[in-house]
Amino acid sequence: MKIIIVISHLSIYGGGGKFIMDYANRFSEKGHDITIVAINIDKNNFKFDEKINLIELGGPLPANPLFWFEFNKIKKKYLRIINNMESDLIVNIHFPTNYYLSKMKKNNKINFVHYCLEPYRFFHDKTFYSRASLSLKLISLTLRIFFKRYDIIGMRSAAEIIYISKFTGRRVKEWYGRNGILHYIGVETDKVIDKDNKFDLRKRLKLRAEVPIIFTLGLSTHLKGAKELIHIFERIIKINPETVLLIGGRPAKRNKKIIKKAIKKLKIPNQNVIFYGFIEENLIDYFYNQSTLTFYTAIEESFGLIPLESMLNGTPVIAFEGGPSETVLDGKTGYVIKTNDLSSFAQKAIRLIEDKDLNKEFSKRGRKHVMNNFSIEKGISSLEMILQNIIKKYH
Repeated sequence: MKIIIVISHLSIYGGGGKFIMDYANRFSEKGHDITIVAINIDKNNFKFDEKINLIELGGPLPANPLFWFEFNKIKKKYLRIINNMESDLIVNIHFPTNYYLSKMKKNNKINFVHYCLEPYRFFHDKTFYSRASLSLKLISLTLRIFFKRYDIIGMRSAAEIIYISKFTGRRVKEWYGRNGILHYIGVETDKVIDKDNKFDLRKRLKLRAEVPIIFTLGLSTHLKGAKELIHIFERIIKINPETVLLIGGRPAKRNKKIIKKAIKKLKIPNQNVIFYGFIEENLIDYFYNQSTLTFYTAIEESFGLIPLESMLNGTPVIAFEGGPSETVLDGKTGYVIKTNDLSSFAQKAIRLIEDKDLNKEFSKRGRKHVMNNFSIEKGISSLEMILQNIIKKYH
């Protein structure tokens, strides 16, 4: 297949960007001809197969207000490239490129396919903008006034929509009036922790061997549940005062501020919360594997790779409902908690901290569950089949 992937940018490593990189590389290795078109591609962090054609258009990114003032100018940049390229399939990932593609020349029977990691939350998700800071609310309101209809036009112009979870599929139906095709992303399951590696998480953190560690990361936006996280943890240390909350990665400044303010207000000892910062890729599996639990407090998350990565490494997950409801087996590999039910979240955590046998049962079951159902090989194979079937349908 000759596939063009169209996206706004690849400037922030992780999440959707890593998905694009991993799948583009695997498709290229399987012999497919892949081109990626974006405003910016950070080649230092995103390592693409040398056979993949990377086209950078240049210009401001969506986080820059100038992007929105130059909206039509940027659209013309994309169309100049896309209209002069041949392909079997064009796959779009996000707004506003879905709208841009709705305006391209119709050279083929098929228009484009939209792979929906999540609908554009600035426009449609009331939870997103009701929980946002005042400045983000104002930005969201402004964008909705001027651009929401463009997103709807773009989504309705797609020949097919592929969505990342049933949860996302329901939103696509509600917000765009479209049905679609379900595809679950997989994770690397052939990685094995090097038993000869002497890495000891508790030793690095200067903790005693029996201290329970609750691991979390990915607090990158205001909807990742920073406030909920610290209020849940406060309930836990009332019962088990030695428990440590380990926060990996680089939380958004606002989230870090929320956590530090709550620590002070709730009188949580500073030594019980550790901001570790960036975790090297060769060590992340050890952080999962040597933690007692992983918390995933994201609110109404579309899918979430963190729960899969944790279960693969044998660590039970507790998450709020949403996309994780489809990956975490409630009461078997972890727990899925109703959003905002902080008491239940804390109670389930305490149970898995105190009941070591139950924790081990969840651990074994979780790894097997991911290996059997969410391998990247299975994800690649199913997406390849979906795209091939779409091409046959329209050509």
